Amino acid sequence: MLIRLLLAAWLCAIAAPGQAADMQTDQPTAEATKPGKKAKPKDQSQPKDPAKPKKQKKPKSDVPAPDEPINPDEPIDPNVVEPRGGGGWRFSWRQHPSVRYGSVFRLDGQAKFQEDAHSTYEGAIDVPGWELHRNRFGISGYLTKKIEYEIERELTEKELTDKDILAGVTPASHWKDVNVNLTFVKNAQVQIGKFKVPFGLDQLTGVTHNDFIYRSLGANYLAPARDIGAMVHGRFFKRGLNYWAGVFQHDGDNARSKKIQGGDETFAARVTGMPFRKIASGPITAIEVGSSFAISALSDDSFRPNGLRGRTVVSQDTFAEPVYVKGHRRRWEADANWTLGPYSARTEYTWVSDDRNGQGLGDENLPDARARSWYVTGTWVVTREAKQRPLKPAEDFLQGGWGAVELVARMERLWYDSVGASTGIAFRNPRAETILPTGDRVVTVGANWTLNRFTKLQFNVIREHLEDADRNPVANGGALWSRIVRLQFLL
Repeated sequence: MLIRLLLAAWLCAIAAPGQAADMQTDQPTAEATKPGKKAKPKDQSQPKDPAKPKKQKKPKSDVPAPDEPINPDEPIDPNVVEPRGGGGWRFSWRQHPSVRYGSVFRLDGQAKFQEDAHSTYEGAIDVPGWELHRNRFGISGYLTKKIEYEIERELTEKELTDKDILAGVTPASHWKDVNVNLTFVKNAQVQIGKFKVPFGLDQLTGVTHNDFIYRSLGANYLAPARDIGAMVHGRFFKRGLNYWAGVFQHDGDNARSKKIQGGDETFAARVTGMPFRKIASGPITAIEVGSSFAISALSDDSFRPNGLRGRTVVSQDTFAEPVYVKGHRRRWEADANWTLGPYSARTEYTWVSDDRNGQGLGDENLPDARARSWYVTGTWVVTREAKQRPLKPAEDFLQGGWGAVELVARMERLWYDSVGASTGIAFRNPRAETILPTGDRVVTVGANWTLNRFTKLQFNVIREHLEDADRNPVANGGALWSRIVRLQFLL
């Protein structure tokens, strides 16, 4: 409605004064144009007071979940008003170049570029000073607004060498999101294809919308990420309650690597809600809580250990090696998200347990392997814009303002061990009865400068402390310091 009012005002502004007057006084009402009815003359005895404000419709209290699009039924630029009755073919370019045919068909082109500059501890291996971290192209849109589609491909994945192939290394997928979403039933939409498994707040937040250059360690190594499957999802109570549930071929890209096979068939479900919105008042009403659960089948078909691993943020040094597993992998997480004005806070806890049936040296069952993580984040938009993801400047850089500036901070921990009381000496051996505990504690501080809706600069300083001194690549068990600058451009 607001866009239509602005469009009407703009048309009136560019029209000639006489024409504008004619439009206001002689335009027949919709009721008068019906057959058999005459238009009622307007009462001009009391002229309108131009200073009197017009009544505006109250905005709907329809707050989206933090890990879903602003409007799931119209995920692509919902402010664009489609002409009634078709409108024919046309081309537009706002956030993305778009081709449309009335309200029947829409295709948007998208591109994501992220250029990183790294600096970490002396002696780190394979840490480039400059890196084109992300180079993705894709299309998305809808057909009759009931069938939404999305295709995205990464162009910077590294090809395998002959040595990798002989070693049994598997290639990473170039395809990211390839799926369709059927919206015939609003509260039970169906998504089919390759997309993110519904697990974890940080992992489900788009990487270009994230408050930090890198996701948390728990999101990178414990949450599943993308896989092929089918999912039903919807919302109730004006998005006060949201749900996702689906089955997938495997347990996501994060559980696999060049030498790790990962889990097999997976069921995952997630629910989020705003429990205080109807029963309280004040800042507490803005709190949204969520929880996810996933269970995957695990096999020992691979001759390499098939458990989860842990690595440092920038240098990718492995501090937790995978162990042999078989049976089931169970994941659970809980999260909370709060946003009020220019401030926001998030927290998430993740727990993963892997069965180790028949994985002992004598084929005996071993205590479950376990991995856990948590993080707490806080952000403050210094330029006082309302916090949202993505952040939108009140005034673009060099267009009357300086863009939007935001300060961010995060504390987190990721650690691994085995379930149960220790019955012997802990070892790093992948078939050890008691797994030697190990973990990484990380503190990240930084700033984000959003110049406009296309360009963002991010600055992060990261301090890591590895809990296993023998796994620490820095001499004398010192801290790992890293500095990263990212230039992001979205088309």
